[in-house]
Amino acid sequence: MKAGAGKSEIILAEEYLEIEDFAVIHRTLNARAVVIQSGQTVVLLSLEITSMPDEETYAIRKKIAENYPVEEDHVWVCVTHTFSAPHLLPDFILKDPERIAEKAKYREELIRASLEAVGKGFAGLQNATMGIGDGYSLINCNRDVQLEDGWWVGTGGPGLCDHKVSVVRINKEDGKPMAAVFHYGLQSSVLDGSALSAGGKAVSPDVAGIACDYVEKNTGDDGFVALYLIGAAGDQAPVEKAVMETFVRGEKIRTDRREEGFGICEKLGNSLGETVCQITGQITCEEMMQELEFGKTEFLVPGKEMERELKKLHPMKTPEYIPAKDKVTTVEAICLGNLALVGVKPELNCKSGIALRTFSPYRHTLVCTMVNGGAKYMAERDAYDNSKYEAMNSPFGNGAAEILLRKALGLLEEMKG
Repeated sequence: MKAGAGKSEIILAEEYLEIEDFAVIHRTLNARAVVIQSGQTVVLLSLEITSMPDEETYAIRKKIAENYPVEEDHVWVCVTHTFSAPHLLPDFILKDPERIAEKAKYREELIRASLEAVGKGFAGLQNATMGIGDGYSLINCNRDVQLEDGWWVGTGGPGLCDHKVSVVRINKEDGKPMAAVFHYGLQSSVLDGSALSAGGKAVSPDVAGIACDYVEKNTGDDGFVALYLIGAAGDQAPVEKAVMETFVRGEKIRTDRREEGFGICEKLGNSLGETVCQITGQITCEEMMQELEFGKTEFLVPGKEMERELKKLHPMKTPEYIPAKDKVTTVEAICLGNLALVGVKPELNCKSGIALRTFSPYRHTLVCTMVNGGAKYMAERDAYDNSKYEAMNSPFGNGAAEILLRKALGLLEEMKG
């Protein structure tokens, strides 16, 4: 097996930041990549942004395949899902030609940073060894809380929470660490919606990015890369946030701790980073004699109408779900030895992620969401039955998550043979 890793800063133009009222940069945003060759080649690319539209994902994958020896289908473009980064807003929202032109520049910058990070990975390819380890972090919680009017988003909800942290450590020829790919179920949303005292918002990689920075600072030599893969985090939030919302008799009540959010980010990010470092330090790496295997399956799941104006959503006990056309959904898998990476676009709840890894035929199964595009939430039946946020803010109908689980397990069983 050979491997390489790279990182590149995403340079943000002030003109585009102003569109979404970003006023300062708390920490820089980065693109990180890990390249693995074992029979075939895979590229894992992680961008510190909120989400990536399908068409933009395709453009980045195409560019990578054109510039480096890897098949387009063997490139995973992932996001860390920080809520404090500029979006690639559609033209009908931007409207103004100058703003549309600024978006084009931002798009090109994301492509440039991606190509640079991937290029460093290919340039540094060398014989490598790999190992896998697990641990636990208590910085996440279930965010679904029950109010008088119904369920809403908060912290410390009574539902299931997945505290498991998994780390894939890759060592260089000399035995020193090259990269740590870590997986955790957490939306990096500490600063989501938070405003500065002087006005405007702050750009930040939030918890996941700070954790990556911490691991890189405390592990390995210069060039070591810590890459975050977001797990089934649809209903998983940080235990502490800058902004909290609740409803009392139908009225929204909102509090914002403003600049205190930076300290929360640092505290939670460093805590997660320390956990990743501890796990990484305990992993023994070995030669991988197996070859990479790739799998993919497409299928239909029920669809439903979705409210496009999120401000209209509120807790309700008996929402009306309007059926829509079935939707095509994809599950991708990358397998190497006893490790399986499962990639999907929708944001799954942790119950689906835990079930998939529990029944997987592979010893280590990392269920990764928001891979190669995004598709909003895909929640299990309980969320629909109880009118939770992940069901209301979803284009998928009741039963979609259960179908995806069966299809994903079928794909893994087929690949395992």
